Amino acid sequence: MKMYFTPGPSQVHSNYEKDMKKAIKLHIPSISHRSKLFMEIMKGVEGGLRKLLSIPLSHHIFCISSSLESMERILSNVVKKKSFHFVSGSFGEAFAAASAAQGLKCDVHHLLPGERIPTDTFFLPSDTELICITQNETANGSCVPLEDIYRLKEKYPNIPVAVDIVSSAPYPDLDFTKIDCTFFSVQKGFGLPSGLSILIVCDKLVRTSTKKGYHDFPSLLSKSLKNQTPETPNVLNIFLLGEVLKAMNEKGIRKIRKETEEKAQMIETLGNLSVTDPTTRSKTVLVINTFGKTKEMKEKLEKKGIIIGSGYGDKKKIQVRIANFPQHSIDDVKRLLLYCRKYFAKRAH
Repeated sequence: MKMYFTPGPSQVHSNYEKDMKKAIKLHIPSISHRSKLFMEIMKGVEGGLRKLLSIPLSHHIFCISSSLESMERILSNVVKKKSFHFVSGSFGEAFAAASAAQGLKCDVHHLLPGERIPTDTFFLPSDTELICITQNETANGSCVPLEDIYRLKEKYPNIPVAVDIVSSAPYPDLDFTKIDCTFFSVQKGFGLPSGLSILIVCDKLVRTSTKKGYHDFPSLLSKSLKNQTPETPNVLNIFLLGEVLKAMNEKGIRKIRKETEEKAQMIETLGNLSVTDPTTRSKTVLVINTFGKTKEMKEKLEKKGIIIGSGYGDKKKIQVRIANFPQHSIDDVKRLLLYCRKYFAKRAH
């Protein structure tokens, strides 16, 4: 049996097969997105997300097709002229590129992987309309500590902050009084197939949006209030998310976060970590230097049914990426470490 430690898509939730059978039995793929059953499903998903992530009623929850689309929706609804982006890797660059693609101006402050935001000495341009931060960078295994984001918000309380938690959710314990909007996809930390993103937006940004269209914030909210979406969404994945949320809430977010930290510490014992500072090292996507042995490592692990990710971009041949999501159990990580140590930990030196 294969176990996927890839950073996304990743291993599916242990209840996936059972939940799929339930979906088929209920004819979920065939139901209308205006039906009573769908509205009940949407209501359950919203309630499940609010409970799991402590999302207050001041923030609205929307279903979007992908996180890249969530980036575009945020920028088009909030920014009229210019956004500001803290970029520490490829996915932060994607957020900035989404701004430029819409004809907006964007300022970028580049951070080295694992570098902290210099909140005390840094000053934003006066015409900044939105601060964009990739909290967890899948490309290099770094993260931005939440306290850095909060200090930035305290310094600039009138500038909205958008936070990408695509590869870290549900691990970060966000204080939504200091986050204006955030988003994630389900194919990572929620153990589901790709094709669904959750966008969470504060009420103020919805009310101040002047955009008009199917995916402007006011339109999304008008349908959300009815437990609907503007167009036919990924009904099956929304149903499956609702089932996963039930299982996660039954387990409890505190236990999920505690296990995430325990598993991260186990993986860190392999050494050769790309980010050496534990305060800026991702707990959910750990990147290990392989010194040119990536292909060999991956092939040997795959023979044992363990699939890990290659390094990203120009690091493809010299790093591996190992996901640590809620669907990866402690026993799964023990199995991973057994073969990692046996086949390549020593070879990396």
